[in-house]
Amino acid sequence: MDLLLPYIATAVAAVGLLMVLSSSAAPVRAGGGVLGLAGLVWLFILASTLPGGVGDVASEVFFLVFAAMAVAAAVQMIRSPRPVYSALFFVLVVMSVCGMLVMMEAFFMAFALVIVYAGAILITYMFVLMLAQQASEPSNQGETPEYDRSPRDPVAAVCLAALFMGIVVNVTFTGLTDLAPAATNADRLQADAALLSMLPREVRRQVGDGVVLPESLEGQIAVQGDGLVLHADSATGEPLRLALESPGNTSHVGWSLVASFPASLELAGVILLMAMFGAVVLARRQIDHAEEDLASAMAAPESSEADE
Repeated sequence: MDLLLPYIATAVAAVGLLMVLSSSAAPVRAGGGVLGLAGLVWLFILASTLPGGVGDVASEVFFLVFAAMAVAAAVQMIRSPRPVYSALFFVLVVMSVCGMLVMMEAFFMAFALVIVYAGAILITYMFVLMLAQQASEPSNQGETPEYDRSPRDPVAAVCLAALFMGIVVNVTFTGLTDLAPAATNADRLQADAALLSMLPREVRRQVGDGVVLPESLEGQIAVQGDGLVLHADSATGEPLRLALESPGNTSHVGWSLVASFPASLELAGVILLMAMFGAVVLARRQIDHAEEDLASAMAAPESSEADE
């Protein structure tokens, strides 16, 4: 029975979300919000009983605040009748998730999420919103199409979301024992040494110009105690053992991308750039078409007066 409790909590949260999406009555939406929040709180309480439990109380509180902001903003993003407001709620979702990543010390993921989604992707969304038919005033919601005013198929959307949530719950509650042991400090130093061996310019920046580096740094960087040392020669031929600075989390990821995946990194940049160009072209065509309609509408009264 204990194994079923996380899935029951997930189902409660899914039912609450379905009530929020499928009804226009304020009491039903409020009840669905309360029910969904209760399911998420129940799920967190169950997660606190996992191995490791709750760590630092302050970190857990901030994590919960960011998580609540992300969930609330996500619901408002799909509920808001104004596309621009949905885009702004999407930014709030991204920033909340970035706060959670920072609490988990995943700094690279946090700023990459801000740059890619809150930056490039949001700009593309805004260009697409320029093509959408919007109401002239917030009170004139009848001017917008029906598919923009209400969810098209909330039941299928919630069922799909519940399926993915169930997969995450299953991995969280049953797969933790199958995870590989955490890397030790010695393992991280070995990885840093292998990475610096592929980056001679970074090694040169640390040791200066008075050191003669070998043609290949493979095997020249070793782990000593809690740091790294470089075996090299001075300008006079005297052997040296120089301490090297181990890269931090963000630097390690950035250097790994540049050293191991330069083509993939450049390709991703080209794809994002072409997507932005495509959005600009589509928006420009829509503006040209609107200008033509405006010119024809202004010419119509003049022609009718001339006929009279």
